[in-house]
Amino acid sequence: MENEILTMLLDQAVRLLDAEASQTRLKALLEEPGSFDAALWGKAVELGWPAIAIAEESGGLGLGIGSLAPLLQELGQRTVSLPLASGYVTAAALLEGGVAADVAAQLASGQAIATLALGEAGECGLSPAVVFSGGTLKGAKAPASFAAVATHALVSARDGDTPGLYLVDLTAAGVTRDVVPAIDNARAAAALRFDDTPATLVVAGWNALLRHAGVAATLVAFEQIGGAERCLRISVDYAKERKVFGQAIGAFQAIKHKLADMYQELEIGRGCAIDALESLEEGRGDFLMLACTARLGAGMAYDFAARECIQTHGGIGVTWEAEPHHHYRRARSLALEIGGAPFWRDLLVDGQQILETV
Repeated sequence: MENEILTMLLDQAVRLLDAEASQTRLKALLEEPGSFDAALWGKAVELGWPAIAIAEESGGLGLGIGSLAPLLQELGQRTVSLPLASGYVTAAALLEGGVAADVAAQLASGQAIATLALGEAGECGLSPAVVFSGGTLKGAKAPASFAAVATHALVSARDGDTPGLYLVDLTAAGVTRDVVPAIDNARAAAALRFDDTPATLVVAGWNALLRHAGVAATLVAFEQIGGAERCLRISVDYAKERKVFGQAIGAFQAIKHKLADMYQELEIGRGCAIDALESLEEGRGDFLMLACTARLGAGMAYDFAARECIQTHGGIGVTWEAEPHHHYRRARSLALEIGGAPFWRDLLVDGQQILETV
C-alpha cells in the first residue's frame, strides 16, 4: 500500500511539474534576487508535499525520507526550487529534540517555511561562528536557500565550545535578512544576521549537528542527481539532432566521450546518494561517511554534467533561450549550500575522529 501511495504521489508530482514548471516561468525567477515561486509552492502544499516524509507525530504523513528523495530528483530535473528538504530536516530535528511541536506541525501543513542556516559567512565549512548565550544568538550566517521567504530557521551555533542546532523565529527581534544578487536568484537566498535574537536549543553536540547536516546533504544530492540526469538527456537529444558537415554531432568521437563521461559521473553520484539514503533508513553507523560521499559525488556529477551540457550545445548553450545555462546556475548554487566541497572532503577524512573526541 505504501508503494502504491508513493507511486501515486510521484505521478501526481510529475503531472503538476510538467504543467507548471515551464522554462519561461523558471527563467523569470532568475531576474530578481530572492525570488520564490509562491504560486507553485501553494499547489505543492495543497497536494501535501511538505508532509510526505515528516513523521506522523509531527503532523506529517510519515512515509519516510525515502519518499522525499525521488520527488526532489524530479524538482532537480526541472530546476524547481521548493523548501521541502529544509522543512523535513527541521521537523526531524524538532522531533528529536522534543521542542516546538507546533512549528513542526506548521511545517508539515505548509503554513511555515524553514531555511537551514548551516553555512558560515566567508567560509566553506559548517563549524559554527554564531554564538548562543543567555537565550539569544549573535552573529551572521552565509546566504541560505529560502531564507528570504522563510518563517523559521534551523541555525548552527555554539554555546561555549558545544555546537548545536537552534530554532529561530525569523519574525523575532534582532533578525536581519540580507538579500543579495546571486548566480541563481530562484533559490530565495538571503544571508541572516542575529543581534541578541531569541532562539531555542533543538539538539546539541557534534554528533547531532553533523547527522542532520548529513541528512540535508543526502537530500540535496538527489536534487543534484536529477539535474545531472536532465543535462545528460538534453545533451543526448541535441547530439542526435544537431548536424555538422552533413551528420549528427553525436557521431563525432569528442561528443561521444563527453556523453559517456557525463553518464559515468552521474552513475557514481547516484550510487553514492542511494548508499547514503539506505544507511540513513537502516540507522547504520556509516551514515556520516556515506553522506559526505553523496554530497561530493552528486555535486561533482551535476557540476560536470552542467558544464559539458553547455559544451555539447556549443554557443547556444550559454544563451538565455537555452536550458543548459540554467542548470549551470543551479549546479553552482547547490554546490555552495550547506557548506562547500572542501568542508565535506575534510569531514569525510576526519569526521569519525571528530565524533570520537566528544
